[in-house]
Amino acid sequence: MRAFVLWLLLVGTAQAQGVSYIGLCNPTWDCDATLKTFRDRPAVVGWLENSFGNRCVCADRILREPNREKVIRVHLANSPCLRNKRCDSHDLFFNHTVKTANQEIKRPRSRLRKKFNRIVTRFAARLAAAKGAVTCYVSPCLECDLDDKSRKILLSVVRKRLPSCVPVDNPFGARCLPGFVCEKHGPDRPDRKPCVYDLDGTEANSVVDLRQTARETKGCDLRFYWSHWMNCNTVGGAFVPPMERECKATGKMMQNAGDRAWDHLSVR
Repeated sequence: MRAFVLWLLLVGTAQAQGVSYIGLCNPTWDCDATLKTFRDRPAVVGWLENSFGNRCVCADRILREPNREKVIRVHLANSPCLRNKRCDSHDLFFNHTVKTANQEIKRPRSRLRKKFNRIVTRFAARLAAAKGAVTCYVSPCLECDLDDKSRKILLSVVRKRLPSCVPVDNPFGARCLPGFVCEKHGPDRPDRKPCVYDLDGTEANSVVDLRQTARETKGCDLRFYWSHWMNCNTVGGAFVPPMERECKATGKMMQNAGDRAWDHLSVR
């Protein structure tokens, strides 16, 4: 396996801002437009593995750009579909409730643990093919509904099997676990440092003061700009499963998002 270069951001000193392209793995995502938006900057980008498709062609293209520094934040599993009872068969939490998911994760040889291990293995292979400088933050579970013990188990798997990545705890409605980078979204702010902040859930094109948000999260390693279209969603429309969505973002929308993230979420 060819080694890839990793530049780990130093805790408390790293400062980067980018875009939270949750739907990046959807087959209809415009990757050509995405690559153009980075211009001569590092590619600072986040996405969700698995829910939008197991083959993440655009993520592969970003990671394989040899002359660009990459800083990525990746969620491996979709927890909102768990609490909303909308997980598809390919999702980690398909046919589970929060209670049964917690029970299964605590069993080392459960089908759920094996399925999570396969997701980690697939992501590890994606990273192994990367070129150039890559800094990797990995959250096992997007806006996670699992209890502390279950989240710690998944984080421990990430730490063991992805040793070059920084494990990130992203709980929903709970405090972050000590010993891990803390990620919070939307109106919530991280309750400890080191941290990651993502606008996810708060429309960046509305009344959000991005400079104020940057000041409030100044101590975080990463800050991400988010808008509904990054989930390939239509605001107010009927729910469509992630793999069935058609991502209609234009290059101009992506460029504006990247520029706003770079210009307004940066620490002054």
